[in-house]
Amino acid sequence: MLVIRRAGQIFTSSDHYGVVENGAIVVEGDRIRWVGPDDEIPVSLDKAEEVIDAEGKVITPGFVDAHTHIPFYGHRADEFEMRNMGMSYMEIRAKGGGIRRTVQMVRQATKEELLEYNRKLVRKALEYGTTTLEGKSGYGLNLKDEIKQLEVLKELDETEPIDIVPTFLGAHEIPEGKDADEYIEEVISWLPVIKDLDLAVFVDIFCEKGVFSVEHARKLLTKAKEMGFRLKLHAEEFERIGGAMLGAELGAVSVDHLTAVNEEDMEALARSGTTAVLLPGTTFFLGKGDYAPGKRMLEKGVKVAIATDFNPGSSMTQNMQFMLTLAGIYMHFTVEEALKAATIGGAMALGLEDEVGSIEAGKKADILIFDVPDYRYIPYNYAINNLKMVIKGGRPVMP
Repeated sequence: MLVIRRAGQIFTSSDHYGVVENGAIVVEGDRIRWVGPDDEIPVSLDKAEEVIDAEGKVITPGFVDAHTHIPFYGHRADEFEMRNMGMSYMEIRAKGGGIRRTVQMVRQATKEELLEYNRKLVRKALEYGTTTLEGKSGYGLNLKDEIKQLEVLKELDETEPIDIVPTFLGAHEIPEGKDADEYIEEVISWLPVIKDLDLAVFVDIFCEKGVFSVEHARKLLTKAKEMGFRLKLHAEEFERIGGAMLGAELGAVSVDHLTAVNEEDMEALARSGTTAVLLPGTTFFLGKGDYAPGKRMLEKGVKVAIATDFNPGSSMTQNMQFMLTLAGIYMHFTVEEALKAATIGGAMALGLEDEVGSIEAGKKADILIFDVPDYRYIPYNYAINNLKMVIKGGRPVMP
């Protein structure tokens, strides 16, 4: 048994528990047994194997980063400078940069090189408080290297103290020398192999003008759904072409990016229960001003998550704490709304809301202890790491 006590605040991300002042948590095994005021702890401290004194500190659930592009290999720091000099993402792509460049690096890396490179990236995410993370393939663009990426995700999940949810994103880009119609048929033909190997929970597609159309997405995702995969979409990042509406129609668990959505899209997402995964770090890193209308989505009843979109081209950060800051400044979230989007919202975007994302009795004990005086201080003291301890499944793993 683990007891955490005398916390200044416990931000539970639960409407039932709210914010518990001068709170405590009792953990048995990897599960939360009880949360409440410190003077009401229902067990004798003598029976606890470990007691953590969190006097005056802030406790939150572990972050659930529901959209990353781990695993990848190499970097594109020069492209960051190109953008700062005025080149657009699409212009860099046309010159051989962008996703296709990372594809070359991933293809050239051995599985062992890819594994060890991404092990460091995952540990950095954990250091900043991410205890559950979604990772995508999509830098292989052939069956062999897509499988290589998904196998790396599986091994990281099994060997690192972080839960990793795998997504097959074979339709991330169109390989050189092929057209979209031809390539989408290839990706569809790979689905039985991915399913037989049990390498992915979700199937995703980059549905965007100049890449894959709504018709391509419908074809792929309908087949994936028939085979038992759950669905995700990259949609409406640059232009509104109908991906959000398709996601709602097909019952996707999440639709991600959504900077170009309108009121009709939001209403459809609210009706379907599909979670909108918003990625303010991408808009920030690309130097754009068109942040997703997150506050309006909340007002319309859409389930909302925020995530890093961690990738080597358009959002090179694992820092979910910074996403809270961006969500507040540019999407006008309250700190409560941002924290919920980064925890229980992320869990909903992965279909894991019954397991993680909030501090409630019965859920997995994924807990963060911040050395700050108030939960609103976390995004306020921005772009640094105020974490004192990360507890994963009832066990301290950081520092």
